[in-house]
This record gives sequence, structure tokens and C-alpha cells, in this order.
Amino acid sequence: MGNDLSRLILLQKLDVEIRQLQDEVTSLPVRQEELERQFAVAVTEYLDLKSELENAQTDKRELETKIEEEQQRHQKFKNDLMKSTNEREYTTAVREIDVARKVISQLETETLKLMEQIEKLESSLAEKTPAMELERQQVDRQLAGLRERTVDAEARLVELRSNRPGLYDLLSKEARSNYDRLSRMKSGLALAEARSHSCRGCRMSIRPQVFNDIRRAESIIMCENCGRILYYDDEAE
Repeated sequence: MGNDLSRLILLQKLDVEIRQLQDEVTSLPVRQEELERQFAVAVTEYLDLKSELENAQTDKRELETKIEEEQQRHQKFKNDLMKSTNEREYTTAVREIDVARKVISQLETETLKLMEQIEKLESSLAEKTPAMELERQQVDRQLAGLRERTVDAEARLVELRSNRPGLYDLLSKEARSNYDRLSRMKSGLALAEARSHSCRGCRMSIRPQVFNDIRRAESIIMCENCGRILYYDDEAE
């Protein structure tokens, strides 16, 4: 029985570590997503400025394209004016030249406003970029750490799972049955430490004689209250 008890203690420690590692591996992707979400929130103003700058630059390119088109129209009507052979053609060309000139002037005014806006946005981004880059580096380091922990946890899980059958098979049939049944009933904690005359699983008191029997570890003793297998840890006590 003494050998069974010591093996049961080792088995529960192994199973507890396996569950903890499984939970950690499962939670790591969620924690990675949360880090990225927090980063996005922290740099929202920067990203908004960047988006505003990109939109302003796009609008400026579109205006420049329109100006070029209007300048071509303006040149065409100037050519028409030079080639006009009667008063109607002359008047039409003059009118279109005037319209094109006004459109070009309006577009150039809008372009200047956009250039001023772009300059201010670029200045604001330049001020905020160092802090944003530092935040990005910190997040990247944390993400790298999480990825490393995932690899380590998965490797450790492989090791523990490969070791478990050898330990489990050394138990007596009765010990295996009790352990499996109690693990299912007690959320994976089939054993509980007996310390200071009480069960650490349910906190209920243990009679002195029973506590002494637990300390001797000569047989499997279960808590009279919660039913867990009790063991004594000299170092913990």
C-alpha cells in the first residue's frame, strides 16, 4: 500500500501538471489576440492619423489627376481659339478657356489645403511614431515569449503523457480504480494532503489516531468527509 500511495501522489502531481499545461496551451492563442487588441487600442490615435493621412494623400492624387485633365482641356480650347475661323468658334473657345481656368484655380486651391493638411498629419505622425514603435516592440517581445511558452508547454505535455502509462500501470488494480473514480468526482484531485490534523481538500478535521495512521503511510486512508485519499507531506508540515 505504501508503494501505491507514493505512486498515487506522483500520478496526481503529473495529472495536475498535464491539466495546467493543457489549459495554458489552450489559452495562449486567446492571450495573443488580447495583446494585439490592447495594442490596437493603445495606438488608436496613431492609426486614425495614419488612415487620415492616407486618405488625404489619395484625395491629393485624385485632384492632381483632375488638374492635369483640366489643363489639357484648357490647352485644347486655346488651340481651338487660335484655329477659330468665325465669331461663334472664337466665343465658344474663349468661354471654355475661362471655365477651364476657373476649374483649375478651384482644384489648385483644394490641393493647397490638402497639402497643408498632409503636412500637419505627417508632423503629428512623426511625433507619435517613436512611442508607437516602442509599443510595437514590447508587444512583439510578449508575443514571442508566448510562442516560446507554447512550444515549451507542448514539449512538456508530450513528455508527461509518455511517462504517465508507466506510472499508472505500476498501481494495484484497486488503487487505479479508486484514483480514476475520485478524479472524476473531485475535479481531478483524488488525493488531498493531511496537514495540522485537517484535510486540505475539504478543510475538515481529522481524528488524531487517523492522522497518525496517515503519517505512517502504511495503508490507503480516505477522508471521512470528502472521500479523497489522504497523504502526509513531512516537508510541507
